[in-house]
Amino acid sequence: MSVELTFCGSDSDLTRALLTGEIEPDGVDLTAMTEYPPRRHRRFFRHREFDVCEVSLASYVSSRAKPEEYPFTAIPVFPSRRFRHSFFYKHTDVDAAEPADLAGKKVGVQSWQTTANVWLRGIFAEHYGLDLEAVTWVRRREDDVPVELPDRFEIRSLSGGSDPDAVDDPADMTELLFSGELDAAMDPAGSLFHAVADAEEVEFFFDDPKAEEQAYFEETGIHPIMHVIAIRDEVLEEHPWVAVNLYDAFCAARDFGLERARSPSTHMALTWGHIEAARQRQALGAEASVWEYGIIEKTRIELETFLEYAHQQGLIHREVAPEKLFVDSTLSL
Repeated sequence: MSVELTFCGSDSDLTRALLTGEIEPDGVDLTAMTEYPPRRHRRFFRHREFDVCEVSLASYVSSRAKPEEYPFTAIPVFPSRRFRHSFFYKHTDVDAAEPADLAGKKVGVQSWQTTANVWLRGIFAEHYGLDLEAVTWVRRREDDVPVELPDRFEIRSLSGGSDPDAVDDPADMTELLFSGELDAAMDPAGSLFHAVADAEEVEFFFDDPKAEEQAYFEETGIHPIMHVIAIRDEVLEEHPWVAVNLYDAFCAARDFGLERARSPSTHMALTWGHIEAARQRQALGAEASVWEYGIIEKTRIELETFLEYAHQQGLIHREVAPEKLFVDSTLSL
């Protein structure tokens, strides 16, 4: 008899086959649904609404310090990765040619714990020389997993962003950036992208953000991990085999999606999508390495880098090895 489990994730090409039932985990009757990422993360971290959930890497890492309060463990499946240089904007009146010039400025973030923001702050500090302690950080909502942050960072909160279950509306952060009250902003959801295209007040921080992201990848080989898949410990204790079976199913769904995207005849709203996909393969390499799951040399480096950033930024208070984040039975897959 199959185990009945609920799963909430993103409707992405890497997980869609699980949502549609085209891929089914062995021994699992999976009820799958989608939800807007920040709200999905809060529903899982705060209310435990799902058995299996695609969650923020940063919040998950922070939750590991309180296993009794956050009783779930991840498998090394990374269904969301994204470079973040092209999600950073500044007001056109701001004199800041390089990230290091943001010292003394006000920078908006979704939350301190937002994975995209952790990556970008870490990259700015390591590769561009930004002193994170010299910036006034303005967050529009509290973290999903409360953490006592170091006093060395100046972190302010927007009023009106305290409702823990509200659907995210980035309008307040956008208004502050366009008015010049914020000098720059990190925009993990990409909501500013279209507004900036026709705006005179706000622009991309980097003149050519795609080139900046490609240079970062060429230097580091890192394709930043955003999300992992977490499973309630109660499920793992009762059915320990579920972890490996779900891992295999996510790998199969990923391969299914990548194969479909590889076909020029795939129906999509992007007319030249197949051409851009070919260019991405030239820039990043084969999909098998770009979207790798499991703990291998490449993903270990990515996770170690993120964990170092999380430690430097106060989200975890001791260094953690990547293996400590995941179910033991999935470490050698």
